[in-house]
Amino acid sequence: MRYEGGVTRLPSRPDLNWKPDGTPVASAFDDVYFSLSDGLEETRNVFLKACGLPERWVDTRHFTVAELGFGSGLNFLGLLDAWQSSEKRSDAWLHFVSVEKYLMSGEDAARVLNRWPDLSDLSSLLLKRWPILTRGVQRIDFPEIRASLTLYIGDVSAWLMTHDFKADAWFLDGFAPAKNDQMWSPELYPLIAQHSAPGCLIGTYTVAGSVRRGLADAGFEVSKQPGFGRKRERLEARWPEHASVQTGPDIYLTQAEAQEFEKVVVIGTGIAGASVARQFADAGYPVEVIDREQKPAEGASGNPLGLVMPRLDAGDTAQARLLIQSYLYALSYYDRLAPDAVTRVNVHQLAGSEKDKIRFSKLLDDPPLDNDWLAANQERDKGLVHHNALLIEPSSVVTSLLDHPKIELKFGNNISHIGDLRSDNSTLTLFVIASGWQSQPLLKEAFMPIAGRLGQVEFSDVADHSGNKKSEAVASGTYALKHNGKLLFGATFEPIDLQDEPMVSDAARSENLGAFYQIAPEWAGEVDENCLQSRASVRATTPDRFPLAGCLFETEAASEALDPLRHGAPVTESVPHFPDVYVLSGLGARGFTFAPLMAASIRAMALSEPSPLARPELEAVSPIRFLVRAIRKGN
Repeated sequence: MRYEGGVTRLPSRPDLNWKPDGTPVASAFDDVYFSLSDGLEETRNVFLKACGLPERWVDTRHFTVAELGFGSGLNFLGLLDAWQSSEKRSDAWLHFVSVEKYLMSGEDAARVLNRWPDLSDLSSLLLKRWPILTRGVQRIDFPEIRASLTLYIGDVSAWLMTHDFKADAWFLDGFAPAKNDQMWSPELYPLIAQHSAPGCLIGTYTVAGSVRRGLADAGFEVSKQPGFGRKRERLEARWPEHASVQTGPDIYLTQAEAQEFEKVVVIGTGIAGASVARQFADAGYPVEVIDREQKPAEGASGNPLGLVMPRLDAGDTAQARLLIQSYLYALSYYDRLAPDAVTRVNVHQLAGSEKDKIRFSKLLDDPPLDNDWLAANQERDKGLVHHNALLIEPSSVVTSLLDHPKIELKFGNNISHIGDLRSDNSTLTLFVIASGWQSQPLLKEAFMPIAGRLGQVEFSDVADHSGNKKSEAVASGTYALKHNGKLLFGATFEPIDLQDEPMVSDAARSENLGAFYQIAPEWAGEVDENCLQSRASVRATTPDRFPLAGCLFETEAASEALDPLRHGAPVTESVPHFPDVYVLSGLGARGFTFAPLMAASIRAMALSEPSPLARPELEAVSPIRFLVRAIRKGN
């Protein structure tokens, strides 16, 4: 899909000129990225000082700074430097949300940031996790310094109209209004107001009349202050303590109100439960994880090997963006938290049909990721190669995520009703149901059409004794993996009643063998069918194949509030839900891809932090979406 005006899905890099002193200049705007005097001192004077930092975050549990124009990331690093060296709560977390239409390459950013050796440790952290060139939102976590970056790559108006957050401070740092009037448009200022928390402070280098008037007309108190470097003046602005911007009812429950709680109880020790537990433990909360089994990852998360690879669509939809964002976040997440259990691998994806060939051709013609991530398969006709995918050892990944001093594991507990949890907890508690297909009894009050799919895999040691233990992966509907002398292939995806226990079958093995010989015939000599082992597990899936990640609701009460949708009328009242109960289920065959980002989304909702997802992507995974769709259809 190409955007209006022939723009491709892949964003452009900035066209940079470099001054003799190494200062980058954006050719498109004929403007420098930061002050010629000293970019870091500009950050400290124009932005940090204007926004009352670091003093304002001393007593807060989480603090959010928003920015226009990410550039080289210098403002972010200047903020992190102040964050690290300042007084604050031990459980405090810093959120930095920013937008950038033309993302620098990591190499160019390194060239810029090398000018400030005092920031080298922080620069290395950022450059190691530098954002990937793709449209939409990316969440990058830095738990070692208790901070997160949420970057939107695209137009500022699209970002502010689709991403929900409330900033405690704003850095308005786009290129000069006279040279970048598209960003500094009159529509910008009401959107900034909409995304400002009471008492929010704004800093900007510009004193352009259009900016002063725009902020004032939107409701900000604006003042001129002494400038920095060659700038004689700059602006500061304040959003009043009691000001508010009205929004309509949240029918998808993507902005559920924050609840006070002292601990978190998670049901399920598969990848969903482990990801949720780790998010809240990293945030500083004690977490109790309950499972009916006797050890973690006994269900679908317990296969000997697994694959995290992208599912790329030719169109640009919320679902397509969500798949890419989940994939990129999962790669970074596992590299950071379970490095010994994951290995980067190139996946050869084969076309299983003419439809696949057409889709692959469209992807290569207009890719959502650059050729560091996606290329044509020169060895197999009409296929793709996905660079930098992950071969994983699932049980080891789950165990690594659960290895945290704030996480307590309790096995042999079969919870059949949410009331059982509440009766056993006297402290203020947040509950998260993340037990896959076993979640159904706990979700019976809500209309969430979860179905079971039986997935069987076959595995063995590789019969080839040549010593070649190269990691390899082939996929085409099913997949075949080789890693550390082991081979695994499958998996089936058969319907199964959620009341039934999974069992292996000869029919499933025959199906898996047939698919294996078709997609990986060159590996056939390495398989001794008599030595194969089988493993079957149930995957919880949804009709649209996307997860359920959000608040639990009760169908009858929610239906009454949503009833106007039946007649095409707007909903006027809030939708009843359980603000202390969240759900992460329905991950289907992509559990290890979806779980980390969905868990981050649940944490953001529960703590009123900036979301790692834009609103359309949140709606695509909202547990109430099926009820909304049914009512709109008159069902």
